[in-house]
Amino acid sequence: MFCVQIAEVLIAIENRYAFTERLCADYIVDVSPDECSFSVSVTPEEIAAENSDGGTFSPAYCESLAIYRKICTRMLDFDAFLLHAAVISYKGRGFAFAAKSGTGKSTHIAQWMRALGDDVTVVNGDKPILRWRSGEGDEAPGGEPGEEGAETPDGTPDGEGSRARTPSAASPDREAAEAACDQPVGEFIAYGTPYCGKENWGQNTSVPLRAVCFIERCEPGESDRLSRLEDDGEIVARIMNQILMPNDPVLAARQLDLLDRLLNGMPFYVLRCTPTPAAFDAAFQMTLCDNEREQLSRNEGLWHED
Repeated sequence: MFCVQIAEVLIAIENRYAFTERLCADYIVDVSPDECSFSVSVTPEEIAAENSDGGTFSPAYCESLAIYRKICTRMLDFDAFLLHAAVISYKGRGFAFAAKSGTGKSTHIAQWMRALGDDVTVVNGDKPILRWRSGEGDEAPGGEPGEEGAETPDGTPDGEGSRARTPSAASPDREAAEAACDQPVGEFIAYGTPYCGKENWGQNTSVPLRAVCFIERCEPGESDRLSRLEDDGEIVARIMNQILMPNDPVLAARQLDLLDRLLNGMPFYVLRCTPTPAAFDAAFQMTLCDNEREQLSRNEGLWHED
């Protein structure tokens, strides 16, 4: 048994194979299991289940997957969950890129690293943890909401919202005020984990998340295009493919609550592009500049919703 700290949560891991401990080496901490928030272990049946789709993975590798599955489920007790995406940090802001296997997510991230060098950090290339920090007594990276100069989840000054709902014509002031009061104050922090994809891109670090982008492959002859997602139903349909939904109804409800906070506090985009350096250079510029223009206009008090 050994202990790790992931997303600021202490976890005791009871393992059969040395592979899991080697995988978690950068996250191991010198504490006793009694000091941990929870412990995980898996059965031979749970290990075998990771090969249920006809895979040929080793038992040691399957144990590591089964353990992480349990860790991610228990993380919901700490307002945290797995997002199947790559997260990079640039200028203290996190950008998550999600895509189907083979679409070009790793190629896109490689272009960020090529273009920006040491200015960009890959927090996690495949399976980061997102944790909600409410700001109610918690000190999350990036400052506490409510303090002068602090930022809300979308990177705007405190008091300005990311996905403000358009109130009905009947009582706009009242409905807008009620909607604002219903939204919890805080931000999502993206954390590195030992599980960072076949490229092994990742670090034991964290960054406030500022945008989520879904990557799709262009059709031949189609131009690269970045578009803002405004339809909540489409966002939910896309994000549900990138999370681990628990079977337990209580934990499932917590997961849905966290997704609702993500939906209401984060801009979402779709990036259609081709996996070539020139195309990804242009896509990177669009993604970054669009986010910065939006933040600039909000900081100047110019942002509005039609």
